[in-house]
Amino acid sequence: MCEGWDSEHSNLAKRWSNTFAEALCKSSFLGTGQDCGISNLTQHKKPEGERFKTHEPVNMSTAGKVIKCKAAVLWEANKPFSIEEVEVAPPKAHEVRIKIVATGICRSDDHVVTGALAMPFPIILGHEAAGVVESVGEKVTSVKPGDAVIPLFVPQCGECSACLSQKGNLCSRNDISNSPAGLMADGTTRFTCKGKGIHNFIGTSTFTEYTVVHETAVAKIDSAAPLEKVCLIGCGFSTGYGAALQTAKVEAGSTCAVFGLGGVGLSVVMGCKAAGAARIIAIDINKDKFAKAKELGATDCINPKDYKKPIHEVLTEMTGQGVDYSFEVIGRTETMTEALASCHYNYGVSVIVGVPPAAQKITFDPMVLFSGRTWKGSIFGGWKSKDAVPKLVADYMKKKFVLDPLITHTLPFTKINEGFDLLRTGKSGYCPCTFAKPTTLQQVIRCRAAIAWAVGKPLSVEEIEVAPPKAREVRVKIVATGICRTDDHVIEGTFPDAEFPVIVGHEGAGIVESIGEGVTSVKPGDKVILFGLPHCGECSFCLNPDSNYCLKSHFSEPQNLLPDKTSRFTCKGKQIHYFLWTSTFSEYTVVPEYTLAKIDAAAPLDKVCVIGCGFSTGYGAAINTAKVKPGSTCAIFGLGGVGLSAVMGCKAAGAARIIAIDINKDKFAKAKELGATECINPQDFKKPIQQVLTEMTGHGVDYSFEVIGTADTLIAALASCNMNTGVCVMIGEPPAGTKVPIDPLLLLSGRTIKGTLVGGWRMGDAIPKLVTSYLQKKFNSDLLITHTLPFAKINEGFELLRAGKSIRSVLLF
Repeated sequence: MCEGWDSEHSNLAKRWSNTFAEALCKSSFLGTGQDCGISNLTQHKKPEGERFKTHEPVNMSTAGKVIKCKAAVLWEANKPFSIEEVEVAPPKAHEVRIKIVATGICRSDDHVVTGALAMPFPIILGHEAAGVVESVGEKVTSVKPGDAVIPLFVPQCGECSACLSQKGNLCSRNDISNSPAGLMADGTTRFTCKGKGIHNFIGTSTFTEYTVVHETAVAKIDSAAPLEKVCLIGCGFSTGYGAALQTAKVEAGSTCAVFGLGGVGLSVVMGCKAAGAARIIAIDINKDKFAKAKELGATDCINPKDYKKPIHEVLTEMTGQGVDYSFEVIGRTETMTEALASCHYNYGVSVIVGVPPAAQKITFDPMVLFSGRTWKGSIFGGWKSKDAVPKLVADYMKKKFVLDPLITHTLPFTKINEGFDLLRTGKSGYCPCTFAKPTTLQQVIRCRAAIAWAVGKPLSVEEIEVAPPKAREVRVKIVATGICRTDDHVIEGTFPDAEFPVIVGHEGAGIVESIGEGVTSVKPGDKVILFGLPHCGECSFCLNPDSNYCLKSHFSEPQNLLPDKTSRFTCKGKQIHYFLWTSTFSEYTVVPEYTLAKIDAAAPLDKVCVIGCGFSTGYGAAINTAKVKPGSTCAIFGLGGVGLSAVMGCKAAGAARIIAIDINKDKFAKAKELGATECINPQDFKKPIQQVLTEMTGHGVDYSFEVIGTADTLIAALASCNMNTGVCVMIGEPPAGTKVPIDPLLLLSGRTIKGTLVGGWRMGDAIPKLVTSYLQKKFNSDLLITHTLPFAKINEGFELLRAGKSIRSVLLF
């Protein structure tokens, strides 16, 4: 309903000074590319730097009395606000009087100013705020004086049909659809100025130092929350974020289009990203908004003015058959119909979020809907306000989402008209961070790398030359890289088809330094993770939705040189080979575009680098390959980083019993921390481990995972499965030339054995989502990292690996 803003957070003490914060609220399709600013009212400043941890009653001596304070009164349409002294009456039964600390300027407020939204005058506007309870009327039980609160323009009585329905959120006590508007439930107002009654705005009226609201229209929040930030949750952020998560119910992997990049539109972008959308196309006529949109999750940004055809045709061509979800966040009937037409013709969903001027009608071709599209509106993001707002504030405090990027201006309350001018002219903005053009662009870079010159020799840290990227290639500055058992197989000479000298390493994360011609998925400055199983998107395997293999992988064609059969690495005048087209044991590497994925800029590279191989392989083996079912029993053979990730995957899938197996008892504590219910050492038994497991479980485990890479443990893992329904997943990579003698009767009875590459993930699609899940704390891969070493100590890292003293060592450049 509104667009974002911020407030100058003042601390509760003896005096309050009103300040006004404005956040990014841009509605560019209004024809002028306006930004929608937001203001905060704050009073009573504490010493600078103090934050409130608890909220005491603002002034207990005012309880039950009329309070005189400042307010911005709009006496008539199309006139500036007038800062006046108003009288605010005490709260009546079921009412709450609030000291407003921060309030935002929203486009909906401006609709009243311009006359586009009909309301009675004079009126005190504002509806997106946070404050502190000053006093309460009789029978109020949900809040008390001193509580930090957010007023709710959509109340929640808990009794009407909408509140009782799981589907609805527009409480019948709202002041939006009911008449007469602008008065409290008893038909009177609590505001007077110069002897005249002043109307209330949608049950909130936050452009005043004090306001009175009904108890159903206020939510108590965490007392530690910064009110100048979380005030956005009162409307703009929640409206956009919820439109994606609650109303549209955006699905992971989907494609979304967001029309209008004001505060609400950007919040929709954030909601789509949180839901796991694979592609988020942001649309606005103001290109200045694109950088912020991409920072918050947009994958593409387009300006309709750059095209001669309707924007829905552009979107259809970009996506093939239209987007899965579109969001109109402007409030114009023309863009509402464009957003609808841009959806997939059969199952697309279009959500109207922007508030149109009163009395406007939408004219559209009904055949657009007849084919199967869905058109729906969203108010306050579909959230049940009193229930949802405290949870959203709690999520903000847990850093599940950010609000600061939406905030662009903080103004004193007396400059409220200046805030509206900024909104209308599109001048409200933010200070973007830009990456300087690298001086290394299209030049050879000299840097350090660890080279394996021959089989069985220690790695040698050398100065190498790294050539610029060619077409469809990307040069990456590696920040962190993990040491994996597969790397050691190369050094030992047991990895198939590797060539020397070689730069090993394949589990790395870094920052794009430069790109070759034709690269579109990343740009310099992007954070990325590299992966050894490509995703070209063109071969028969990539086009098969059931496959994660790619014909460009090492197992189809050795990845010892780049696709043009040359290397970008040289050392001492000699060409150095690649490993899996990644070679992350180098300060800089050049890789094909389809062997890396852009990730969230907030991700810590020294942690998420393990998602490039080890974690994803084990976790996905349980989730994707085995498809472990809740309540099942699993056995994991080998408790290295991949094995422990399989433990985590089994736990995430709901396995009731997870038996961890290793000959190194030192790993058992970590296995149990990550989800193992039992840990056993085969050396403690005189009988075969498969027999031990069968006796422990009755008929064998439901799922077994071999994460070591030997023939003996693979046979044991298969034999430990339930003879009829058991599934054995081979994860560990055996030495080249290994043959496994399996008794066919083990399979004839019904067992299944299958292999898995990188956990069954399509890495290009999956890695950004896995990183997002990590940031949302859905799993904790940090527990796999036991050692962090400077790159110069790479051989020490391999010694730890071979001695079984590390789970994952991460090297930092």
